[in-house]
Amino acid sequence: MERKLASIQVIHDLQPIAGADAILCAKVLGWELVVKKTEFRVGDKCVFFEIDSIIPNMPWSAHLCKDGKPLRVRTIRLRKQLSQGVALPITLLPSGDYTEGQDVTTEAGVTKWEAIIPAELHGKVKGTRPSWIPKTDEPRLQSDPDALQELLALSGDVVGTVKMDGSSVTAFIRDGVFGVTSRNMELLETEDNAYWKTIRALNVEQKMRDYFAPTENIALQGELVGPGIQGNRAGLKDFNIHWFNLLDINSSKYSSHSALESFIAHSQLTMVQVIFRGKLPSYTNVLSLLKMANELKYSNGLPAEGIVWRPIEETYSNVLKGRLSVKTISNLFLETYKE
Repeated sequence: MERKLASIQVIHDLQPIAGADAILCAKVLGWELVVKKTEFRVGDKCVFFEIDSIIPNMPWSAHLCKDGKPLRVRTIRLRKQLSQGVALPITLLPSGDYTEGQDVTTEAGVTKWEAIIPAELHGKVKGTRPSWIPKTDEPRLQSDPDALQELLALSGDVVGTVKMDGSSVTAFIRDGVFGVTSRNMELLETEDNAYWKTIRALNVEQKMRDYFAPTENIALQGELVGPGIQGNRAGLKDFNIHWFNLLDINSSKYSSHSALESFIAHSQLTMVQVIFRGKLPSYTNVLSLLKMANELKYSNGLPAEGIVWRPIEETYSNVLKGRLSVKTISNLFLETYKE
């Protein structure tokens, strides 16, 4: 499911900020953010822009876009108040009848910020990422807090895995042909391509062909990490891939976490680190899961990016209109690296 970078939401609460006369702390979905004091009342609709949204320089956003440059929405603090997201009046949109939760990303001209991978790591592009390979981008729990109730209601176990701060990679076999993609592109195999070099060093193609039937069309998705990628915040000395998804291409359905574990164990590859397995306690809330993310560290002692939460067995989410899978990103990580 593509993220709603800009959507119609409701201001659920407004609270004063110590020492600030012109701004308030607003509650939108599961987020807290700073708004102008006179701009909203509780119950008002707004256009909410998520973290990593790129807001274009328009007359309605000129006060946000310094020097006429588009604004990337990040985690910031204003008067010591954490602010995650931007809320603007609904009047910035063309006239119309907008409903709560409606996606207005296109109407607002918003795009998503993507980390730039150095050319020396990326290599040559074969083409765009095939449409039958879904992007790996779990929604943040604060944007879909009701998804937590679905996790709590499960009869089976939930798994929480460490989100590595790297670059998305997919290895696939389709109609007998093996290929590799980055987040957005299918890549040619060249000597300077870190994706292909790592795939070859780990012998991924042969391990997939040995494990799966020749007639199966399979995609294996993970996070490429190592020197030169996203600042290598985990401090790794070598390239590696931490795998987290196994997809049946024919049915467009993900296999269970258990099925992925079985393949990874058999193939002696690296699975994403599991830090929680079981039923979530009934008292679990968004703040308690964020606390877990904030306390999580990589092996070098630096803040980890966060945690991905999903059922052991694949489950459809009525809230997300897709697979039940969400992430909690560490605020400590976001503030440390100005994300």
